[in-house]
Amino acid sequence: MEEQQGSRKYAIAETLHESGGTTTYRAVSCADRRSVILKVVDPRRCAPRALDRQRREYEVGRTLDLATVARPLALDTHEGLPALVVEDSGGQPLDRLGPLPMGTERFLEIAIRVAAAVEDLHRGGIVHRDLKPENILVHPTTLEVKLADLGLATRLPRELKESRPPDLIEGSLPYMSPEQTGRMNRAIDSRTDLYSLGITYYELLTGRRPFEARDPIEWVHCHIARVPAPPSDVVASVPGAIARIVTKLLAKMAEERYQTARGLRHDLERCLAQWRVRGGIEPFALGERDAPDRLQIPEKLYGRDPELAALLRAFEEVAETGATGLVLVSGYAGIGKSSLVHELEKPIARRDGLFVAGKFDRYEREVPYSTIVEALRQLVLDVLAE
Repeated sequence: MEEQQGSRKYAIAETLHESGGTTTYRAVSCADRRSVILKVVDPRRCAPRALDRQRREYEVGRTLDLATVARPLALDTHEGLPALVVEDSGGQPLDRLGPLPMGTERFLEIAIRVAAAVEDLHRGGIVHRDLKPENILVHPTTLEVKLADLGLATRLPRELKESRPPDLIEGSLPYMSPEQTGRMNRAIDSRTDLYSLGITYYELLTGRRPFEARDPIEWVHCHIARVPAPPSDVVASVPGAIARIVTKLLAKMAEERYQTARGLRHDLERCLAQWRVRGGIEPFALGERDAPDRLQIPEKLYGRDPELAALLRAFEEVAETGATGLVLVSGYAGIGKSSLVHELEKPIARRDGLFVAGKFDRYEREVPYSTIVEALRQLVLDVLAE
């Protein structure tokens, strides 16, 4: 459907979700009596980039022809406010589907379909980057799954995010992967969605998220540094095999998670088959069908252990004593000085610190203190943002 220039009238049937100036309704178009999902943005109350996300969701969604993605129909207005009109398949947000924690068989039926939907999205070259229960629509009868809210989706297979103040990080902090925080010195790829699925699955199985925090800085610390209790420790009835699958999804390093949604779906299907036949699940090796669909080079430093240890010792001494310190890292261009220094981002985030960087540029040799200015400018912007 082409983008609508005029405003239609909609009769609101129910409110599905409200957060940060964006309200999602189930509505009926008064023109053709068609049931639709209406996502209305109030510019006076929303984040500055909410309108950009709304348009991006429309632009990305209309290029996809996937049965597992809620298709945007038009950009319109509702009561004078910008609105995105999305097809309504009758699904409910996953967090409103029923009482939690879920039983094992129902969880597996839904989890398999969600994994298959994410698999379709990744096969189409899209990384969602904001998977969470409210963006996963499940039909209460057929259990048909559709993914919604592609406002942060990207077609880039890998994307390196710079460290930003927690308040300015794009995405939903309770469901965000460690690398998406920008404090892991790691690129974002499709495996970020699998971490978000791990948080979602954990919530379905236990009735709560693996981490709870009071502010953005604490959320970042949780994802980077804290190890969650296995779901089976929280709810004793969760089978051990399922708990190990969720724990694998929640690995801090992307290389230790499932590498594909396809491999995840295969293990979940194996669990369901055993559960239906035996009423239990025997332990098995995870990820037997989890072959990456593209070459994934581990983002680790090799041969720099002594240098990294020296940096970490210097940082820990400063952090413990409160004294100032200076460490000089030198070497020829291109040997990995920046990669080495950026490995400090993770321990700094654990200490609730700020990481700023300035780099000597051969084209700015004539500018006095250009590197120090670059670093201090980033520091001032981070402080002002908070």
